[in-house]
Amino acid sequence: MRKLTFLVALILNGTFLYAQLPDETSGRVPELDAFHKPIYELWHTAWPAKDIAKLKSLLPDVETAYATLAAAKLPGILREKQAKWDEKLPVLAQSVKEYRNAADKNDSEGILKAAEAVHMNYEQMVRLVRPILKELDAFHQSLYALHHYFVPENKTEQIKASADSLTQKMVALKGAALPKRLEAKTEQFNKARKNLEESVKAFAVAVKAKKGKDEIAKLENTLHARYQVVEKVFE
Repeated sequence: MRKLTFLVALILNGTFLYAQLPDETSGRVPELDAFHKPIYELWHTAWPAKDIAKLKSLLPDVETAYATLAAAKLPGILREKQAKWDEKLPVLAQSVKEYRNAADKNDSEGILKAAEAVHMNYEQMVRLVRPILKELDAFHQSLYALHHYFVPENKTEQIKASADSLTQKMVALKGAALPKRLEAKTEQFNKARKNLEESVKAFAVAVKAKKGKDEIAKLENTLHARYQVVEKVFE
């Protein structure tokens, strides 16, 4: 009875799909979040004031934060970002190294230039893993469990629940607007989103009709591919 009550509670609050995968469906990278503390002070306090002494004093914290970040592992939901993460990490490392070299030489202009590069490269890593739209992130959380676990393992009840969840989250995604800085991509985004919506509908209809697992898998693969097209709009 206790287990049943817990299961019902999970279903009611919308976390049923992810309860078994709490670490994998969170897109947060704690080490990246921790890096923000020295970056914030560097960029919003020391750099605007051209405070070289302060920038030099922040360097050990930046180096420590980078070392921690370099050892971090991305959660499962970000597995498709791993290759680009691995490309960007050495770029950030190089800017931290240049920051150290400039500080060791007491090169004020070099320190300012390197600190700016550290901030820029950090921000690029943040943009890589942070969702552009909260509605797209919510959609991906449902899709992640479906694509990597439920369909491959033919878990029919979870597939049915996922179809319902994706249908609901597609409604929210349809109502989402791009931030102003990405307005130029609106037409491309709308086209990709419409194709994704069509796949969600086709998948949900097939699941409701209890089609065979091969057909369900094929439709889900198309759905997943179209989700990736939406994501690529922002790259």
